[in-house]
Amino acid sequence: MAWRIKAKYYEACNCALGCPCNMDGFPTHGFCEGSVCFQVVEGERDGTDLSGVKVAAAVKWPGAIHEGNGNMAVFVDAKEEQRESVVAILTAADPGLPWEILATTVSEIHGPFFERIEIDDAGTDSRVSVPGKFEIKLETFTDPVTGEKHEARMVLPTGFIFTDGQICTTSTNEINVDGVTFDHKGNNAYYSEVEWSSENRLAS
Repeated sequence: MAWRIKAKYYEACNCALGCPCNMDGFPTHGFCEGSVCFQVVEGERDGTDLSGVKVAAAVKWPGAIHEGNGNMAVFVDAKEEQRESVVAILTAADPGLPWEILATTVSEIHGPFFERIEIDDAGTDSRVSVPGKFEIKLETFTDPVTGEKHEARMVLPTGFIFTDGQICTTSTNEINVDGVTFDHKGNNAYYSEVEWSSENRLAS
C-alpha cells in the first residue's frame, strides 16, 4: 500500500563523532549498536492518518550494518487504528526507504512493544524515553574555548535515511529490554527532519 511520512528523526550510536558508517560503511569499533527514533509530523498509509505516531528502536549489529544479523527491540506509540500501518512500514511489508533496507539487516526482533514514548523535541538537545527501558539525550556541541554552542552537519545527497543531519553527541544512550542492552553515552548522534515514502524504493 502507498504511504508517506514527514517526521522528526533522532539517532545515536556507539561510533566516533560523525559516524564512519556514513562514509565507508564500517563502524568505529567493528560493530554497531544504535538507537533510531522518529515522531511523525504528518503522514498517511492508504488513507490512515499517521500523524502523532512515535517509534523508538535499538539495534545491535555484530559487524557493519550492511552485513546484517541485527538484534532489535522496537517500541511503537500509536493509536490502535495506526498500529497495523506502522508495523507494515517498519517491517517493509509495504516497501519504501529507509525501512526497505534496514529491515533486511535485522534477523531478530523483540516487540513491537506498544508503549508510551516521551519525546522532548529540542533539536540537538532533544530527549527520547520509554521510562525504565530506553533513553537517549542528545547534546549540542560546545566550543571548548568560548563555551558557546555550535552546529555541525552531515550532508548526504544520496542518503536513504536523511540527506542533511545535524551532528551532535549524547549524555545518555541506553537500552535495557528483553535481553537487548547497551550504554553508549558520549558518542555520535544526529538530529534531522526527514521525508520517507513508498515512492522512494530500492533500484531494481
